[in-house]
Amino acid sequence: MTVRRLLCAALLACFCALPAACAAPSATPNQSSPSAASAARTAPQNQVQADLDILKRAYPDVVASVSADGLTLRDGTRLIYDDGKAKTPDQALDDADLQDMLAQPYPLSPVTAEPGPGVHPGRVRVTAFFKAAYGHNPDEVKAALVPVRFLGTTVQFSSRNGAAKALGAVNADLERLLAAKPELRRAVLPVSGTFAWRQIAGTQRLSMHSFGAAIDLNAKVNTYWQWYKGNDPLGLRKAFPPEVAEVFERHGFVWGGKWAEFDIMHFEYRPELIAKARAAR
Repeated sequence: MTVRRLLCAALLACFCALPAACAAPSATPNQSSPSAASAARTAPQNQVQADLDILKRAYPDVVASVSADGLTLRDGTRLIYDDGKAKTPDQALDDADLQDMLAQPYPLSPVTAEPGPGVHPGRVRVTAFFKAAYGHNPDEVKAALVPVRFLGTTVQFSSRNGAAKALGAVNADLERLLAAKPELRRAVLPVSGTFAWRQIAGTQRLSMHSFGAAIDLNAKVNTYWQWYKGNDPLGLRKAFPPEVAEVFERHGFVWGGKWAEFDIMHFEYRPELIAKARAAR
């Protein structure tokens, strides 16, 4: 009887240990868990420093100092490079960190195919960064606006961060281009707007027009993805003169025609994205 009791006790102990052993693997994070996704998006330190240095060089009057994990801006704002959050492309639009803002490479080559879903380099912006760069409210932005001659008209553009100077350089190159190819004028004129402090339709995000650092060209011809009723967006992108887009890119602007959610008329001054694209070549 004593031996029988000992055997029963041993079997019972083994049986009771089984659930804990079986449960252990389920405690390991899987690929779809937030923590695993966050780890997967962690950039190597050399990439972190390269991105932060690009921002410092592109906006020397905005960035006060660079650290191993972020920036301190001259208005006192502290921005972390990676907030550690796993995000969908839509979530990155609404809650971007500096890594999100620089994650998607801007293509310098002409458009030959549709961008993939959620591919929109330049649309992801850290609003606090651009408020520090151009103004925290409409009055601050307006105080920095200067007149810039653009293809026979005058537009208002921010004098900060070299934006107005860059648009002036675009104008000089476009005047030469349109003199040689006057048929391209229809794609760029009239100008449909520069400064306007406003949110992007259907969002709480400020447009780059709010900062006086974007320009729209001939909205009657160059459409926007939410207005488009056709079925050939690639044809729209290709119809816009690539040599015009290249002139803007040459001077630090990105084109909304290269976004999945296309904005054919739209160019915005984003020297950091152009600098990163050139460095990757």
